[in-house]
Amino acid sequence: MDAQKTYRFSIIGGDMRNVKLSELLSEDGHEVHTFALDNTGKISQRCSDLREAFALSDIAVGPMPFTSGDGTYLNAPFHPEKIEIAKIADVIRESSFGGLLIGGRIPLALSGVGAVSADLLQRDDLAVLNSVPTAEGALQIAMEELPYTIRGLRTVVCGMGRVGSTLARLMQRVGADVTVAARSSRDFAICEAEGLKSCTYSHLRRILPEALLVYNTVPALIFDRELLDCMNREALLIDLASMPGGTDFEYAAKRRIRTIHALSLPGKVAPAGAAQIIQKVIYNILHEKNM
Repeated sequence: MDAQKTYRFSIIGGDMRNVKLSELLSEDGHEVHTFALDNTGKISQRCSDLREAFALSDIAVGPMPFTSGDGTYLNAPFHPEKIEIAKIADVIRESSFGGLLIGGRIPLALSGVGAVSADLLQRDDLAVLNSVPTAEGALQIAMEELPYTIRGLRTVVCGMGRVGSTLARLMQRVGADVTVAARSSRDFAICEAEGLKSCTYSHLRRILPEALLVYNTVPALIFDRELLDCMNREALLIDLASMPGGTDFEYAAKRRIRTIHALSLPGKVAPAGAAQIIQKVIYNILHEKNM
């Protein structure tokens, strides 16, 4: 992006990442307005309603993920009232907002209403950069929740995608005894090159009884009843996969296996750093669209 070019941004809803993002964009010289980020951050130009937010912007940045709960409402934890996605669609349509709408997992209801959309959670650059604060947050949870040191701790990481690979390397660097569960020959080759132990998913039942820390990064049911029955009763299972996760949480509770479904870790453990990542990706999007 041209360093001298400035834009009109509206930051609508979201968590502390969007609060910090609004500050970063303002520091870069952009005109920044916010809505549904009530009484947070160093924000001076708050909009009174959605219509004003869209009217004053060329680029509207929503939350990540865009919706909360069942997908009916905007993800806006700092706003006292619920904002329906259908209302946002109506406002965009009525305001003739023809700019760029950016967010994470943008609902289908907002497509075809006049705005060009860019989904952050479908971008490789965000996924790669976000894997670092996600992995660090996952390590932080383990250190807070387990009565053991990480060094030498029998640890299983399921999945060798962006988050899984970054997490496995981080756990290895801090001294954990790491085994990665993977599927493809490519993933097994990466593990070998990195000096990581690996196994197939069918061999997990042999490894889980000895593991005290287990991470899942796979967005599919991995920890079903069969695997949960193999787990050490003293173990902690941290599921990093997006909703609904890769664990039968109900059965795990019956078996008294400790589980934590750790979602949106970058925004919780490192909101300022996560905002810098989002800002960088937004600038990448603007460059790609020649804006």
